[in-house]
Amino acid sequence: MARYRFWFNNKDRNGNPLDEKILKAAEELAPSLTRYRRDEIDCNSTANDILQDAVEAASKVTQRKRIANPEGYLTSIYRRLVDKFLDRKKKVIPVGDEFLERLANAEHTTSFEEWMHNRLVLEQLMKLMDPDTRRICLWRCHGFSERDIAKKLRTTPNAVSVRFTRGYKEALEKLYRGSRGSERK
Repeated sequence: MARYRFWFNNKDRNGNPLDEKILKAAEELAPSLTRYRRDEIDCNSTANDILQDAVEAASKVTQRKRIANPEGYLTSIYRRLVDKFLDRKKKVIPVGDEFLERLANAEHTTSFEEWMHNRLVLEQLMKLMDPDTRRICLWRCHGFSERDIAKKLRTTPNAVSVRFTRGYKEALEKLYRGSRGSERK
């Protein structure tokens, strides 16, 4: 198996030239430096990209101040970037097509009968609501926020929330009592 040849662009992403000392240090250190967590990275080109990022970061610093030990500085930046890369990689969990297919097929879909039953229960509940609660409920169903509804009613969003919650609970209790009464018959 041939050895991977690391290469570096001599300009950063913005087209600015990179520091020559940093580039030289990267070329000398690349084979030994990229052994750091090589098995976890598992890709020479990814290691090369990370090393290029480290070179660019170190070069940027040299524009503001002198770096006494370019090799050590480059090494610390590279290791930090590798650690961050692997931490991000651990958070993403790859899944296969078979898993995705099972997940898609297992998704619960509402049957027409279940949808119709829910719709009828909602209509019954709406009929049992007092007019203010029903009006707030309809506005919420149409996507209005509590703040929008409060403006229409010239009150506070908190008052709208309390009014709706109390009215909804009362209607739910009436519905529950009505269904319990019909079960006894």
